[in-house]
Amino acid sequence: MATQTLKVPLPDAESLPDQLCRHSLRPEWGLALLARERNGRRTYLFEDGKVRKIRKGYYELLDPVEDTDSEPTRAVRANLQAALRELNQGKEQKTHKAVCTFEQQLSLFTKLYPKGFADPKWIHDKRGTPTGAALKRHRLPSMEAAREALDPSRAAPLIEEGRQVELTESILAVLAGTNLVPHSHVKNLRRLDAEESAEYAGAAFQLVHGDNPLTERFELHLETLTRLLGGRPSWRIATALITLTHPQTEVAVRRSAFIRQAGSIAPTGTYTRKPRASSYLAFRRVAAGVRDRLEAAGHEPADLLDVHDFIWTTLRKSALDNL
Repeated sequence: MATQTLKVPLPDAESLPDQLCRHSLRPEWGLALLARERNGRRTYLFEDGKVRKIRKGYYELLDPVEDTDSEPTRAVRANLQAALRELNQGKEQKTHKAVCTFEQQLSLFTKLYPKGFADPKWIHDKRGTPTGAALKRHRLPSMEAAREALDPSRAAPLIEEGRQVELTESILAVLAGTNLVPHSHVKNLRRLDAEESAEYAGAAFQLVHGDNPLTERFELHLETLTRLLGGRPSWRIATALITLTHPQTEVAVRRSAFIRQAGSIAPTGTYTRKPRASSYLAFRRVAAGVRDRLEAAGHEPADLLDVHDFIWTTLRKSALDNL
């Protein structure tokens, strides 16, 4: 098997199927798209930005991905297809460069927290305990507050009875109690009048408990925030609620660190400066890739908030000096 960078055109990729697959022995490479089959070799473009050649006799190591119509896999396929089109046109695909290896991140993490996510210092710094003081950096009390504030048995009646302002107050109390969102962003939402608060409460509730596809709910939330705040919101205000209420599947995005992380996990992804649903799915893929690599290294995060904090701890600017 050979590996190459994204500089070599693959002229016959247009005629190949768009079935995504994953290498059964190297899941950390991410999903892959077949780019070429020639002379007993298949060439694949992987989500980690590498083009790899697989010899005949090893094709069975590439397992087809079953959920090909899900939102995340559609986003990955679109990114890989765009990369292949660039290659077919003889262009060098724009990718996000890695600032360090994942192994370097892991080394820094275990230097700071020798027992990983089970380390007492990690729990003290990041998670918090049911009986201890609740600080903004602690995830457990923030998750509990978010679940309580947006519990459908409580929130839905408030909306039906026209008491959305009460729901907005509860949501803002959650956001003010976590460092996932800057205080200034919460202050902006506190300036909303009663009608605007009602609109925000409805969009926030739909985001976390709506029946429509995630991309639709996410875009509705963004459109509402954009209209109410007079400009496109930050990634942090756009993603805090959904990860606090669904920490196993959704992730809070701090773009600066996540862009650096994308360089070593999924450099071909599209990551917009301001929030977009498609870019959110790409960032979520990055978080899932980090979680998979952590688990493979024997460090199992409790949820994607642990993953968020791992990325921030190891890739924020001050951490880069250590790396």
